[in-house]
Parts: sequence; structure tokens; C-alpha cells
Amino acid sequence: MAGGGTAGWMAAAAIARVMGRAAAVTLVESDAIGTVGVGEATLPHIRAFNERLGIDEAEFMARTRATFKLGIEFRDWGQIGDSYIHPFGTFGRGSGAVDFHHYWTRLLREGKPLPSLDSLSYACALARGGRFDRPATDRTLAGTYGYAYQFDAPLFAPYLRAIAEEAGARRTEGTVASVERDGESGDIAAIVLNSGKRIEGDLFVDCSGFRSLLLGSALEEPFVDWSHWLPTDRAVAMPCRTRTAATPYTSAIAMPSGWRWRIPLQHRTGNGYVYASAFVSDDDARRALETAVEGEALAAPRVLRFKAGRRRRSWVGNCVAIGLASGFLEPLES
Repeated sequence: MAGGGTAGWMAAAAIARVMGRAAAVTLVESDAIGTVGVGEATLPHIRAFNERLGIDEAEFMARTRATFKLGIEFRDWGQIGDSYIHPFGTFGRGSGAVDFHHYWTRLLREGKPLPSLDSLSYACALARGGRFDRPATDRTLAGTYGYAYQFDAPLFAPYLRAIAEEAGARRTEGTVASVERDGESGDIAAIVLNSGKRIEGDLFVDCSGFRSLLLGSALEEPFVDWSHWLPTDRAVAMPCRTRTAATPYTSAIAMPSGWRWRIPLQHRTGNGYVYASAFVSDDDARRALETAVEGEALAAPRVLRFKAGRRRRSWVGNCVAIGLASGFLEPLES
């Protein structure tokens, strides 16, 4: 693995735990290079990942200061005051091959008086009430939803590192100075670190973030730019103290030049404003976020720059890119 952080240690832990001693896993990272460290909201797939690695949920939540997440609230998108929750679950109960929401939308078109759609979701009812319960394992409505987590990203990577190293993965301090390629296949033969150390391998996992040192720089895999569809290209992030009980959902709140996230954790609330720099300056975006957040700021606002898009292929030869090295979209459905 070239690069650590959440992506690198997720990959290292997964390969080391699944392959066991059949694979020698080496992760290269440098303490001098920081991580993005603001990815705090997840989708239900994270539970399958954790379960595959044998991670105990209670321990994981305690170590990462996590909270439960039943869905995503979208606030102020239609008009100021609007609020809709996209739950990790279904609405109502369908009939045969027809899902319930089709009946609801048909009646809506006919002008019939209807309750809001999210009032007909078990997960939304829990979320609106600030409650959480694990889904039932039977076929009742109490089993029609899933859940994910909201956690402190800078705590997740060290937690995964311990799991990976326990499974046999090794960490090497350093940065990638150059990449050697096989003269015949074009595959990566080895990476050379700034210390001069040469590391050979059969599979190279690029977790180097936006720099994409292996897939993008060394293998020259083209970047497919999506900014003409998704013009947001920056985010300003700032944590604050938690003033109220943590809600079991993430909020995505419309803003004049983008949208704002609110992610409640056990010990703080994560906040950020994703915006298009063509329409608002960094300073104005900072001020807008500082005005909007609830609670005392715990750190100065930090501006992150990105470009929406992906590498044309995520896997080329013996190199696969994970996380930001492969691509990035604004995390509106995260």
C-alpha cells in the first residue's frame, strides 16, 4: 500500500485479515504527510466490511467515538424549512412486485391528501424521534431498514492499523520517490522510497490520495473530469462542541453556493461547507460556515480543494487505486 490514512489501513487490514500469512502486506506512509481526515459519515456497507474483519461493534464505536446513523436528512433544498430524510430502508409495505412508494406517488399526482413519505418509514420515525434500535431479524416492519455509523475519521485509521498489524501487516516510514516498471508488461515492479529503500511486490495498492502517485502519475491513467456536471470544488471544515443530543442521522443543508454537512459524534459535531469557488470566495465560505454552525468551534476552519471525477480505470495491471487516488465526488449521499 502506498499511503496510509483510512483508505490505506482499510486496504491493509482487509488483505491481511482475509489472506492471512499467505500474503505479505507492507504499507508505506509518512508521518510528515497529513490526511484529509474529515470523512465522518458512512453508508451501511461499512457494517459488512467491519463484520468481514471480525470487528466488534461496541469496541469499534468506543474507539472511534461513533454514533449510529439511520439515514441522511436533506434540509432547505426545496425551500427554507423543508426537511426530508433519505432512510437506509424502505417506505411502507409493497404489494407483490410493486414497491409502496409507487402507490404513494400515484395518489400524490391525483391530488389525494397524503402524509409525508418519510412519515411512512420505520427508520425515519426512529430518526425523527432521536432514537435508535437495531433492525429486527424477522419480516416485520421493524426489519425493513439498515444502519451505518458516524465516526471520528482520524481515530479510525489508527484503530484499523492495530487490526492490520495484528494480522501480519507491516508499516514502513517513508515517501515514494520513484516507481520502477517492468519493461515487458508495463506493470509496477517496485517502488523506491526517499530513503533509497526498494520495495518489490505482486500487487500495489495506491492510497496516496488526490496525488494518485502510482495509478495517475506512474501508470498515467487519465483523469475523467466531472466538474462540468458537479461544479463544487472546495470544502471548508470545522468541528464544534456538541450542544444537544446526537441525532441518528447526518444532515445535508442547502447553502447559497453549495451545501453544508452536519455530523454528530459522541464528543463533537463535524461541520463543513462544500461550495463552488466560482461563486463564493474562501473567506466568505469560512464566514458562512462559522455563522451557521451550532456550538463553540474546536478548531479553525480548514479549506480543502478537490476536483470531481475519477481515473478512467481504477485497476490497471497490478495496481489498484483505493479512495481519493481513484476518484472523488462531493459526499452529498454520504
